[in-house]
Amino acid sequence: MFIISPKWIYFGNRKIESGKSLLIDGSVIAEILTDNNVLKKYSKIPRIHYKHHLMLPTFSEYYINMDDCTNHDIYSKKLTSLLKNGVTNVQVVSNNYKNFLKYDVPSNMNISYKIIIDASKYKYDDIRSILKTLDFYKSDHTKRFNVDIKNICNFKNDVLIKIASICNELNLSIDIHLGELANLANKKINDLFKFWEEINLTNNYAVHDFLQCEKIVQKNVDKVNTTLIIRYSDLFDINNLVLFFSLIKKKYKCVLASDLDNTFRLYDLLKGINLFFENNITFDEYNIMKSFTSYSYHFSKEASLSTSISNGGLASFNIFDIQKKRLLFKNNFFPQLSDLDNTSLTNVWSSGEAIDIKDE
Repeated sequence: MFIISPKWIYFGNRKIESGKSLLIDGSVIAEILTDNNVLKKYSKIPRIHYKHHLMLPTFSEYYINMDDCTNHDIYSKKLTSLLKNGVTNVQVVSNNYKNFLKYDVPSNMNISYKIIIDASKYKYDDIRSILKTLDFYKSDHTKRFNVDIKNICNFKNDVLIKIASICNELNLSIDIHLGELANLANKKINDLFKFWEEINLTNNYAVHDFLQCEKIVQKNVDKVNTTLIIRYSDLFDINNLVLFFSLIKKKYKCVLASDLDNTFRLYDLLKGINLFFENNITFDEYNIMKSFTSYSYHFSKEASLSTSISNGGLASFNIFDIQKKRLLFKNNFFPQLSDLDNTSLTNVWSSGEAIDIKDE
């Protein structure tokens, strides 16, 4: 066992606290300690100090397309790039996902795979092939799957019923692309959502393109059972950013995703948010953190153990040196979201192990 003591810790309640430490036992956070508890009960246990640092939960990449990864080396480099940015939970998306199943899974990352079912390429034996893949890997806990449905309007009802049944039975989440509903009549849109609800397709699903779709589509999306996948690239449009904040305030579950981006743009977004709000705001006043941390439980039970810093959770977190961002550092300064970038990120921890992000 050992103790980690940063200057500040973000515990997931939109607040940061000081004077707290974590007791780490193996891969797990055994206890959250006050400074007095450390001195009274654990003074003989090794202690790591981060004197000017902020600790945050590990980051998640919900939807990253890997079709450009034509071999293992390119795939590994892309994952390593995410790791260097503090991301340890990743959902891989590719038309050739079976190729990636052959590659070694990094021990310091939780990986899940999107199985794409595309109506434009669908064949009679596709579902049988998917079931065979799921059955083959059912005892391999490093292989976790979810389903991404493309061109959903082109599927026959009996096929969608079968897909929904399989996903519900195996507890697989489903992605739907709302952009594919563009130009449909309002009645057709309402009928589609009604049918999807009847066959339980929307029990545990995520939707793309919410920011761009028509009002009639947005009204049909139930915020209780739905996760909204928001691309980083879309939020550099001011209107989309305003809509994103309004969705968060309305308690929609939003997750941020790179999709086709070749770079991880979270830190660029945080800078943009700081420019958007000219006045200093309370740290995570708009509850943005959940969109790249805690809502990852949607695609991975293992990832859910590391989505917040709490007793019994995985010891997976990121350490940022706030002093690097402040020319005149004072102890009474509290960090802002704008302090976070990949230069102030000094340490990445995954399941109780420190990762040397300089050598990765």
